[in-house]
Amino acid sequence: MMTIRKSYIIALFFCCAIGHNVLNAQENINQDVKVVKAYTPTISDAYKVNYMPELNDSTTISPAFNYRILSTSASTNYEPAPISPAKISFKRKEHLNSSYLKGGIGNYSSLLAELGYNVLENEKYLLGFNIGHISSFGELTLENEQSVEAPFHDTWASADFKHFFDDKTFGIELGFNRSKYQYYGYQTLVSDELYLDNDGQVALGSDLSPAVDQRLSGFDVTASLMNNETDDRKTKYSAFGGFNAFGSLTGVSQMGFKLGGQLLYPVNDLGIKVDGEVKSFSTKVPTATDVMYSFKDRSHTLIRVNPGVVFNFDRASIQVGVMMAGFIDTEGDEFYVTPDVLGELTVVEGIATVYGGITGRVGMNDYQSVLNENAFAAADVNVKSSIYGVNFLAGIKGNFSSATSFSLGMEYGFFNNEHFWVNRSYALQTPPVDQAGMHYSNVFDVVYDDGSLLKVAGEILYKPKPNMEFLLNGAYYGWNLDGLEKAWHKPEVEIGVEGRFNVLDNLFAKAGVTYLGDRWAMDVSNIDLSKKLGGVVDVNLGAEYFFSKQWSFWATINNMAAAKYYKWNGYPTQRFSAKAGIIFSF
Repeated sequence: MMTIRKSYIIALFFCCAIGHNVLNAQENINQDVKVVKAYTPTISDAYKVNYMPELNDSTTISPAFNYRILSTSASTNYEPAPISPAKISFKRKEHLNSSYLKGGIGNYSSLLAELGYNVLENEKYLLGFNIGHISSFGELTLENEQSVEAPFHDTWASADFKHFFDDKTFGIELGFNRSKYQYYGYQTLVSDELYLDNDGQVALGSDLSPAVDQRLSGFDVTASLMNNETDDRKTKYSAFGGFNAFGSLTGVSQMGFKLGGQLLYPVNDLGIKVDGEVKSFSTKVPTATDVMYSFKDRSHTLIRVNPGVVFNFDRASIQVGVMMAGFIDTEGDEFYVTPDVLGELTVVEGIATVYGGITGRVGMNDYQSVLNENAFAAADVNVKSSIYGVNFLAGIKGNFSSATSFSLGMEYGFFNNEHFWVNRSYALQTPPVDQAGMHYSNVFDVVYDDGSLLKVAGEILYKPKPNMEFLLNGAYYGWNLDGLEKAWHKPEVEIGVEGRFNVLDNLFAKAGVTYLGDRWAMDVSNIDLSKKLGGVVDVNLGAEYFFSKQWSFWATINNMAAAKYYKWNGYPTQRFSAKAGIIFSF
């Protein structure tokens, strides 16, 4: 570990030396200061091209949820080393009002309702809130052909308030989530068999299986303040602070807070940039412990400071800085220093821009983020934080034409303490001679490893007319691990295509096809200790018909091919799924 950290520091000084030589070679520098943010290099406004349009929908405040069972587009939902993706943008019909009430039904006995209320931006403030619920009561078939009930109930609420002063903006965001679901997944544990638990004590298989029901509840509030400065020659700042609370039916609770901000101070032809944050979480566990759990209280804090200097030239920009991060954790303190060097060059104005650099990032894992990632994680899991200390990136982005934009990039990084999900397993007290001596449950634990990750990603956005857009994207992930045989539950390939368009004047449609490549799960009951989770092709369709200025009808079809997909080993998701409903705008 110490050798790796030393290599981070050596790489840092090497990059700073290169940046110094490049800057000394420039003459007659007289450009405005422009911040170059980590992972998303930018160039001065004079040469900025809108490569990455963002989604623009009339339902402005609607949180994204990672449903565990619901049949949705197959996606890994993780970004080990982000390359900024293109976003399809589509403005729905202008006659829609700012607020709406939405309802619908579907197969798997699904019900949903949603209310959105938005006060359109005026001179002083903006206000909006969203509240909704979705339930499903369907059955699913496990890999042993057993049919099981797999209900879930998700409720959410969010609010966003912004007040616009003459020279600054103050904002408050509130959010609440509540999810109720069951551990319905397949397991090889046998109820009346005897096993050795984590402490080496003998326990029945029934005592090592979780209670069927689980419930997660979370609340968070964030306040922010930023100045409204648009002149790059003047000081810019932003700050935020927040609090969150989270708890589970198992009895684990977590409290946390965060503080952070960013400052850009221009000095002649360069800018001094400093940003940082403090995140702290404290987890409390039940006093009465179950035989299958080993609960431990935990408190951990991340302190990160990221100073840097930004230089702008005629058609290029470069940022030279460092990231210093420290973890104060009951499971062990850590300190890291990583380089933060990014450069960008406009090769052909409005056509192509190349970028490259060496960066680092930290991944802080708290109890809430872990269960949001994998809702079937064991209730006593405390996941360590990860560090991507040296991350090389390079790429090109631009426009083939006024209707077509593209990006192509690669990243190669070294990481420590990345976590991978495996089923929690137990040894039989008296294993049969002709069978495996280990069985696994339907809750997940984590294993850690160091190594490197290569990511190559590209995308093309085609917009032939204002009411028609298509996006093609793909990514390859090459994991090289020091100890583990495979990167459990991680795919090597993702490919997707989606489109949005107006079929008729009052009929809006969207369609998408996603391919998620093969993945592997650890299987202790298999002689090879692994199980292949086959790739899946997911086809989705959706439409909305605007009957009048206030009424519209919608329908969605997910997983049209009815493919059997396991996001987590033993947990199939819903297959063919259809929903339809009505929207009233007011």
